[in-house]
Amino acid sequence: MTARENAGVTDAQLVRRAQGGDPVSLGMLLERHRARLYARATAMLGAGHADDAVQDAFLVALRRIGDVRDPDAVGAWLLAVVSNACRARLRRPSHETLTADPPDRALETAAKEIERAAQRDWIWTALERLSEPLRLVIMLRHFSDVSSYEEIAALCDVPVGTIRSRLNAARAQLAAGLLATVEEPHLDTAKLAQERGMTLGGAFADFGRGGGASALARAFEPEVAFALFDRRLRTGVDELARALESDRTDGVTWEVRRAVPGLTFTVVELVLHSPPDWPDHCPPLTTQVHFHPDGRTERLACHYSWG
Repeated sequence: MTARENAGVTDAQLVRRAQGGDPVSLGMLLERHRARLYARATAMLGAGHADDAVQDAFLVALRRIGDVRDPDAVGAWLLAVVSNACRARLRRPSHETLTADPPDRALETAAKEIERAAQRDWIWTALERLSEPLRLVIMLRHFSDVSSYEEIAALCDVPVGTIRSRLNAARAQLAAGLLATVEEPHLDTAKLAQERGMTLGGAFADFGRGGGASALARAFEPEVAFALFDRRLRTGVDELARALESDRTDGVTWEVRRAVPGLTFTVVELVLHSPPDWPDHCPPLTTQVHFHPDGRTERLACHYSWG
């Protein structure tokens, strides 16, 4: 249903449709109340910070629209949400210039709890409108096990302060981008994840069976740049195969646990199984970022976790 078709419906009808998984209805509802939310945030914070509070409120509404018990009173509920977002900002130290997580860790929880394909694909479509550095940090923070600022900074090879700044900018842009993309054709993320998972999973599986560099070549560019456990930058699919071969001959096996896809990069979590006679041979989990602007991975960054 389009925004024009929604124009004549009541708030209660929009709430019920949004609770049923219709992103257009949720976007229409938030646009309908945006002026009131902005006025409340301006009264509490001043015009300079009102936009940020309204964006926080938007992400909370995305995650908690199902909590609305009285759809006719959704306007009051949204005002309460934005008021709570403003109070959270007022409680922060005056010297703190970077925003902390949105109220209720809204985006992270939404990523874990939203099951409806329409809303999931809507989020991914808006994510793809972010620049690659912003998209990467928000995907790592909320859609992978590499979620601490320190881990993300190590994987991206930038200071922690840069990660905080990028997350702040990404959240603000994502909130606006969700409304901007609500009626656009959305990515089929299930299909995208399956395709990337099959490509990478198949390549690693074939390599594990002794396929050598030719197995990896189906998923990696010939001159792929990569850094593994030793963090030493190397290039070439043959060199990557040699680096992995020593682990394979030691008895290490691996499997793809999850692939979080994007159009230009994919976050992949691999479970590593050490050999029985050498249980601490390698960390049990590695999170990889495969940069593939033209299809196959041309750059690979890795983070290893013992936890």
